[in-house]
Amino acid sequence: MTERTQSYGVTTYDAIFKHVLSDSAIRPSFFHAFIPGINVTSSERLDDHMNPLQEFQALRHLLNKEDTKAMIETLRKAYGVDVIVSSHEKSPHQKHEQATAFLKTLFDYCEDLVRAFPKELYDGAMDFVCKLDNGEYALIETQVIVQDYWDKRALAYIAAFYGNQIRKGGDWRQIKRVIGVNILGGGKDDHRHWKETPHQFMRHYMFEEQLHKEPRFIKELQLFQYSIQNEPNGTLTQEQKDWLTFLKEGYRMTEDQVSQIQTEAVCRAFERAKFTNMPKKLREAYEEEDVQYVRISEAMEEKMMEGIAKGKLEGKLEERYDMAREMLLDAEPDAKIMKYTKLTIKELNTFKQSLVTG
Repeated sequence: MTERTQSYGVTTYDAIFKHVLSDSAIRPSFFHAFIPGINVTSSERLDDHMNPLQEFQALRHLLNKEDTKAMIETLRKAYGVDVIVSSHEKSPHQKHEQATAFLKTLFDYCEDLVRAFPKELYDGAMDFVCKLDNGEYALIETQVIVQDYWDKRALAYIAAFYGNQIRKGGDWRQIKRVIGVNILGGGKDDHRHWKETPHQFMRHYMFEEQLHKEPRFIKELQLFQYSIQNEPNGTLTQEQKDWLTFLKEGYRMTEDQVSQIQTEAVCRAFERAKFTNMPKKLREAYEEEDVQYVRISEAMEEKMMEGIAKGKLEGKLEERYDMAREMLLDAEPDAKIMKYTKLTIKELNTFKQSLVTG
C-alpha cells in the first residue's frame, strides 16, 4: 500500500495520470511539451464510449450471443420466412415485401457481420483520447513496466483509431491526423525503457518512403515516445523540464520542492496529484493500481532471480554479467547487484572497468 509520508501519488500511474489530464487547463501545456511543432490552445477529452475501438459493443454482444446464432440458423433452415406487419391493432396483417427481402439478405451476410464484430472485447478505455482544437486527435498513454511488445500495442491503438474515423461511403477528407504520445518509465523503481540506448530520451515515428533519396513522409499517423528515465538529448525548455520533473520525481517531492516549479500547468498537475485532494474513487483506484504494480514488480524480480540461479547452476557466467549490465544501467547499488548476480566485489569492479574501456 502507498506510504502516506508521500505528499503526492506516483504520477505515471494510470489513475493519477488520467486524472491530471482530465483538467482541460492542463492539457495544452502537456501537448506543447510532448508534441513538438503543434500549438494547442484547447482540447476536448472524448468519453470512453467514443473511442472507435469500443464502438458497436452492444452490436458485438448481440451478434455473438448463442441465442442469436441459434435463432438465425433456425430461420435460415425454415421453409419460408416472411415479415408480417400491421398498421393498426385491428387492421389485417400483411406481408411486407421489402422488409422480408431485407431480412433474407441479412441472413446471407450474418457470418460477415460476426467476423467484422468478433466476440473479444478490446479495452479501448486504456487510452486517454483527446480531440485537439485543430480537429486532429491525440492518444496519450503511460507505461511503467517494461514490455517487449509495447511498440506493437501502441501502434495498434493509433492505427485502429485512425481507421475507424470513417465508415463505408464516407468522405475520406474527413479523416484527421492521429498522434500517439507514450510516456514510458517511472514508478517506484524508476523503470527504464530503451536500456540499450540510454541517451535516447525521445523517439518520433511516421511513415517514410524507402525507395528514393528524396525524403517523403506520410504524416497522418505519428507516434512520439519518451523514455523519461533516459538522459534528455538536447536542450529542454523550462516547460519540458517541469513536466519531466513531475513525471520522474513527483511522488518523491515535498510541497516546498514543488513550490519551485515555474510552469503554471505543472503546478496545477501537482495539486491534482496530491493525496489530500484526491476524490475517494480516485484514491481507491490508485491503491488498487499500486498493489498491482508491487505484484508485477515482485514477479519480475522473482523471474530475474530464477534466471540468475539457472545461470549459476549451469555455470553460465556470461548470464550473470548480462544481468549485472542491466542493473548497472538502472543505477542499482553494487550491494544489490552482487546479491542477485553472486559476483564478488572484485569481479564486479573488473566488469565495470571493462565497460568503461570498451
